[in-house]
Amino acid sequence: MSETRNIVVLGASFGGLSAAHYLARHTLPKLQQSQSAKYVLHLVDPSTHFWWHISAPRAMVSVKEIKHSDSFVPIMDGFKQYSTLQDSIVFHHGEATGLDTNTRSVSIKTHEGASETLEYYALIIATGIRSPTPCTTLHGNYDISQRALEDMNGKLASAKDIVIGGGGPVGVETAGEVGDHFNGKANITLIAGSGKLLPVLNETRSKKAAALLAKVGVKVVYNVKVQDTEQTSDGKTVVKLDNGETMSADVYIPAAGVTPNTGFIPDNLKQSNGYVKANGETMRVDDAGPRVYAVGDVAAVDKGGVLNLFSAIPVFGANISHDLLADAKAGTITEKKYKANNGETQLVPIGAKTGIGAYNGWSMPAFAVSKFKGKDYMLGNMPGITQGKQYKKP
Repeated sequence: MSETRNIVVLGASFGGLSAAHYLARHTLPKLQQSQSAKYVLHLVDPSTHFWWHISAPRAMVSVKEIKHSDSFVPIMDGFKQYSTLQDSIVFHHGEATGLDTNTRSVSIKTHEGASETLEYYALIIATGIRSPTPCTTLHGNYDISQRALEDMNGKLASAKDIVIGGGGPVGVETAGEVGDHFNGKANITLIAGSGKLLPVLNETRSKKAAALLAKVGVKVVYNVKVQDTEQTSDGKTVVKLDNGETMSADVYIPAAGVTPNTGFIPDNLKQSNGYVKANGETMRVDDAGPRVYAVGDVAAVDKGGVLNLFSAIPVFGANISHDLLADAKAGTITEKKYKANNGETQLVPIGAKTGIGAYNGWSMPAFAVSKFKGKDYMLGNMPGITQGKQYKKP
């Protein structure tokens, strides 16, 4: 009897789904030709549904404009297309709690609370990052974020004073959506931790973003950070700033800082900031032993984001295919090297009809930002991830 070789993908969001679909499209069909082993692709995620959380800033103000049915998709639906792999793809509804590189196994806590151990022949770490609120990234199963968005819709509708903490793209986009949607019905304050908005963009573009926010009634406070918050008995939030001042808000939205989901990973495989020590050229986690890789925002190979992911996955795909196929004697794939694009690239809608953006240092006009992202936050591109359409070619 041939042995079973498990290819385990930890995380089924942008990075994990991209990796899994690449393997299902290009690698597993070739591995099926092997007579010495059966290959099984395992996906592990705390949520049964993928969320296009790029659209979160608009969903926070209106789940009617960004419908749950459009932005939350069952993860396994996208794998029904692989008719010859139906007995070779398994989903585990749970989260990784431990990684042992000696026994080559991961510990999993299931959604129901049970414990599992899953041995791996190859491992892809794609557990992503977590924001301070389930309104902007998943914090467990998808229904937690759905309820958080609905609750936020209700709070914003009656709010008079709204404070948003964070001058990065999520904070600016959220402030723009709130200002555009409520059109002067509330006092909106955006707290920026530095002297400019959108640190990735240059000073000129940053100032333009501030001007666009001002047009929709958003006041920006610079060079101060939110230190803490406290709920009061009347339902308000006291926002404590690091300069000693406080603000009172009917709604406070934290939009600064993310944490990599790597609590289960041994310290020797992580940088001091918690991100996985992946080889920046190959996506391999060299210190973890053979056939271990990291992709997506959790990997310390670039600045993260979907555009970088689209460039990184084919490199990962070529290298894992090279490793697996060579060992299975099922063909030869040439290895590739990844080169991160660190150019000034960012698209930031401010409401549905305008925004600020750059691509590789070149300015993008407001109508282009609106067309490509501001209209519906690129929901039309979701099948590129959920169905692997972005990776039709290796």
